[in-house]
Amino acid sequence: MKTVYFRDYRKTDDDGYNLYCLFNALQGQSGIKVIFDKDEYEIYPDYCSERNLFVSNHGWNGPKRMAVLIEDMQDVELDFSGSVLRVHGAMIHIGILKSSNITVKNLVLENPQTQIMHTKVVAHGENYIDLLKMQGKEQFHMRHSELVTDYMDGISFNVWIHQEYEAATEEFRGDFPLGINICDEKIEDLGNDMMRLYNVKRFPPIGNIIILNATRRLAAGVFCENSSNILCQNVTIHSCMGMGFAAQICENITLSNFNTLKHDGRYYTANADATHFVSCSGKVIVENCTFECQLDDALNIHGMYTKVVRKANNELFVKEMHEAAKGIRIFRVGDRIQILDPVSLIPYTEKTITEIEYINSDLIRLAVAEDTDDVIVGDSAENISYTAELVFRNNIVRHNRARGILIASKGKTVIEDCLFISPGVCVQFEANGEYWYESGGVNDVTIRNNTFERCGYFYKEYPLINCVPRRAVAEGKYFHKKISVYGNKFIVKDGSVKLAHFDNAEKIIFKDNIVTENDGKEPFVELYQVADAELQADVKTVSL
Repeated sequence: MKTVYFRDYRKTDDDGYNLYCLFNALQGQSGIKVIFDKDEYEIYPDYCSERNLFVSNHGWNGPKRMAVLIEDMQDVELDFSGSVLRVHGAMIHIGILKSSNITVKNLVLENPQTQIMHTKVVAHGENYIDLLKMQGKEQFHMRHSELVTDYMDGISFNVWIHQEYEAATEEFRGDFPLGINICDEKIEDLGNDMMRLYNVKRFPPIGNIIILNATRRLAAGVFCENSSNILCQNVTIHSCMGMGFAAQICENITLSNFNTLKHDGRYYTANADATHFVSCSGKVIVENCTFECQLDDALNIHGMYTKVVRKANNELFVKEMHEAAKGIRIFRVGDRIQILDPVSLIPYTEKTITEIEYINSDLIRLAVAEDTDDVIVGDSAENISYTAELVFRNNIVRHNRARGILIASKGKTVIEDCLFISPGVCVQFEANGEYWYESGGVNDVTIRNNTFERCGYFYKEYPLINCVPRRAVAEGKYFHKKISVYGNKFIVKDGSVKLAHFDNAEKIIFKDNIVTENDGKEPFVELYQVADAELQADVKTVSL
């Protein structure tokens, strides 16, 4: 393996351009190890690589600047030696496109411009609260009694949501904590880093943190597409403008000691999910990681439903429906697709793709080997050739907004030896063929030897493990196959006593778990449309 030192390419005072020169020189090569001297690298977008990208679940598609671009490369290792890679503006820190056998290690990622301001509640009034501006204040200014942050070329984003964190515990306490619609609030700048919010209906405790959030999902920390055998090791994300790690149409990914960790007086990390995998295959391994204070889930793994909008004898025209999923090329010749009802999500026929034409960012023509007489226009199509196994092991998930992890992959899944401290649902099984268009049902999931500690401390009405119900079911057919939950410890004090809701599943095993009680409230498990269940005797079960 050839060794290259970044110091040999630091020939200008702009490290964005220096990185561009390095990876432009290496593009298409293989067997390269790049070593960086430990440093803090400040990257501005002016001289960085750019590609036109459609990044799933972000929604802002088009040209994306990248500090590091690995493209059409094989057998490459990047060792950053503990450096900080700090980007400025709407940039992806590291892009991995059409490459294989790529290792990125020993790195900290930051972005100081994340369209978020931390404030502290310092006073209450008759219909207002006073807030002290803290981290992120330099990104915002007043415009007609509205707080906005500039993006680029005269485009500004307004604050669209507030979030509250409890100062003493640093725990998320919910969205919209002031009891008003953002459109109804009035803001007055009091000077000396103080501001007053009027028309408040709820008054958070003095000392609590209110995050003023103008984020749009503009750029992931690490983005991978059409690549395989990727390892990210000893990588920490303190802040980024979207997902921490996002991969689509990739095979075999390992994240080892890959973390989202708050620092420097912040109560958040990534602007969205810590990790996100779309239409991936092979094995996804996430182990020895800590995910905290990101503004969405720690992990989301799923495929994509498309909608059948037209058919011919051996042709299907399918449309990518959700605005955050357009333009992603999820089909290959030879793939198998299922056609299913978009409400029940129960498949009724399968086809094999023989030819593909991507007509535009929405519409795709699929020629198939079989006739299409049995296909109903308006139903959903799912590519079942891209499903990944998942190992989620020895991780910590805590104090983030939203849920813990979302599981929607047909590959064998193991969730083990993890600690969950989540305000609501810890493990959610969810797919949707009507709005998000995220697929699909699970076949074999094992949840074992985990600790669920004080979970559901805010959203107490939700179960800790949840199969989201379908609006319609098919008699004798089940969306999920087998889910096993055993050897776990549930500490439900001050949290939800609804341990699990299992819905539309063939086989459920819930046994040999240790469960604490909460002030005499009996923990329970809910079952609905479950064909067969093995349940431990000391936990109450409710069949809906």
